[in-house]
Amino acid sequence: MKDSIGVGKLPTRRYWVNKATQWVVGAGGAAVIGAITLIFAYLLWVVGPIFVPGKIETATTMAVVDREPVLVDVSENGEALMRLSQSGILEFYNAAARTPVAAYNLGLQIRQAQRVYPEVDRYGIIDDRNRLTFVRTQYIVSFKDGQRALTPKLSFPFKNLPIDLSVNGRDVDAYDAYYADNELVIASASDRTLTIHRYKNAEEGFRLPAPQTVNLNLNNTVTHVLLGPRSEWIYLIEAGGTVEVIGIQSLTRVQRLYRGRLLNDNENLTAAGAILGRYSLVLADDAGHLRQWGILKNEQGYRFEMLRQFELDEVTVRLLFEPRRKGFAALSDTGTLTLLYPTSNRVIADLATDLRPHMPMSIDPRSKSLIAASNNALLTTFAFDNEHPELSIASLWAEVWYEGYEEPIYSWQSSSADNDFEPKFSLTPLAFGTLKAAFYALLFAVPIAIMGALYTAYFMSPAMRALVKPGIEIMAALPTVILGFIGGLWLAPIVEDNLSSVLSIFVFLPIGLLLFALLWSQLPDRVSKPFNGWYGLLVTPLIVGLVALSFAYGPFLETEFFGGDSRAWFLSEWGLSYDQRNALIVGMVMGLAVIPTIFSIAEDAIYGVPDHLVHGSLALGATPWQTLVRVVLLTASPGIFSAVMIGMGRAVGETMIVLMATGNTPLMDFNIFEGMRTFAANIAVELPESEVNSSHYRILFLAALVLFILTFVFNTFAEVVRQRLRARYGSL
Repeated sequence: MKDSIGVGKLPTRRYWVNKATQWVVGAGGAAVIGAITLIFAYLLWVVGPIFVPGKIETATTMAVVDREPVLVDVSENGEALMRLSQSGILEFYNAAARTPVAAYNLGLQIRQAQRVYPEVDRYGIIDDRNRLTFVRTQYIVSFKDGQRALTPKLSFPFKNLPIDLSVNGRDVDAYDAYYADNELVIASASDRTLTIHRYKNAEEGFRLPAPQTVNLNLNNTVTHVLLGPRSEWIYLIEAGGTVEVIGIQSLTRVQRLYRGRLLNDNENLTAAGAILGRYSLVLADDAGHLRQWGILKNEQGYRFEMLRQFELDEVTVRLLFEPRRKGFAALSDTGTLTLLYPTSNRVIADLATDLRPHMPMSIDPRSKSLIAASNNALLTTFAFDNEHPELSIASLWAEVWYEGYEEPIYSWQSSSADNDFEPKFSLTPLAFGTLKAAFYALLFAVPIAIMGALYTAYFMSPAMRALVKPGIEIMAALPTVILGFIGGLWLAPIVEDNLSSVLSIFVFLPIGLLLFALLWSQLPDRVSKPFNGWYGLLVTPLIVGLVALSFAYGPFLETEFFGGDSRAWFLSEWGLSYDQRNALIVGMVMGLAVIPTIFSIAEDAIYGVPDHLVHGSLALGATPWQTLVRVVLLTASPGIFSAVMIGMGRAVGETMIVLMATGNTPLMDFNIFEGMRTFAANIAVELPESEVNSSHYRILFLAALVLFILTFVFNTFAEVVRQRLRARYGSL
């Protein structure tokens, strides 16, 4: 009966059913393709801003009262501008309206002024008598008649107590101040003398207590004084490029930790400064080099290593550092302003300007703009579009030399309790961990699943198959969180305490089964024939017995072969450290989760081999094993390969098992006794805690995109191979 409609005939019911089925199936397929496309598009939309290049926007200017400036700055939210003049006038301006808001007269003649590290609203001011005064700016938000108003406020955190920094009446050449955790440290250089003041229990709103003070003679005049991380040491930079490091953890035992020249013999220093955290310095020279030097400590002492070098077209004469990120700006002798970021090794953007190195300028706390006093009566602001400077192809996939490390490494560490932290966003350890987990899971699952499928489909009796196949397939319904819970909290401690016993299973089990098979083959047919198709049931007690034997003799083997401690033996002999939750646990537990998928698909493929092929092979004199190897396996190979690839996709995308059964540490080590961190587990752990639209947030979506593409590539490869296998063996 044909479904086509002839002339003068009405459509039959079957015709409409077929049509409806075609429409439903077509709509379902289109919906799946559309959903996948939308997911891919959404991931690209979230990830896209990472790769948008930064830029420096054209300057905007504001006319101000004609005064000689010594310091300019921007409020936290960028709404207010501040200017401090030599005459001691501190003025505030509304950035949007370009109008003055408030002004204060400090009654001082000011020589120098700068931020107190690591704060952004506290400033140290040195007057013409070399006295240091601290001031703090605050911006009070209020609402009146529904209108938002920002009111600047000036305060003296230490009761306007000036600190005399002069040494024998000499002017201060350079100084730095550090305030955190109620500790204030001031380091100043006058001619060839370094003076250090340390105030403990320095609370705002009170006068400063009596300080610890020490004077230190220097070899030469210094141009830069920079306090190191947590004021543990001081960097002294001389005009010739020589850097000296002075340890000041105890002022009663000041130590000279390092002294050396970081420039080549034919190079002269043109600019210098310290990156946020003060673990590395940036030095510029008249040859156009811009180098980042990191300080390292080992048994031999302190030393500097060049972490990276930027090659700019012009000589840098001024460096400005972002107060809350590792980035900085370089100003050339011709006025070119360049944005750079060391971790990603990126030159982000540049712009030709009229700025000159002597002009007061600073980068705002949120790194959104740079403000400069272009002259005595003009403030100039440059807007930065630079949301994700720490990200680049190199920082995501290549080795990066981070501050404090002996060499370039791959590392993922997205957060820290320390504000000086350098984010590490390498995706390579996550990709490695994903493939490592999948490899060990498949190493455990594929032999068991494929061999089990072969036996079930080809050798097992129908009655037993009717019980075994549904039993294994229903294992796929086990929640992976339960498997992860069992693996992490039950199996991992057992394996740790009985490592030699577990390892001996992989020896005793195959040898025992092989010996049993050999003995069974020697039995007469009248004994073995009634058990055809039920061998699996006979072997089950043997497997249990062999596992019990392994655990019984495990301590003996550990004493004889591993010196009484297998974990210590692996570490000393092979350099393999042991973590309780490791790839071995993941392989067993995640393999258990993958086995049902591979088994079910492979068993269907083997069982679906046409009977006439099997019977024809047997009729031609082939043994059952020859028929299995040369006919059944080849015919079912497309399905078996698809089963393995689908199992691999399942393992690559697994989340809860690797989250709970591993140390979840992003290591780059194939050691089976150590853990890993995968893309899926990393996303599950960190996405709920990440700030929306931050670099961390977008990196996690990039990891999801990479995982999506990785799965797509695996599936595409599997389909191509499956089609070729079908074309080759489908005609058997």
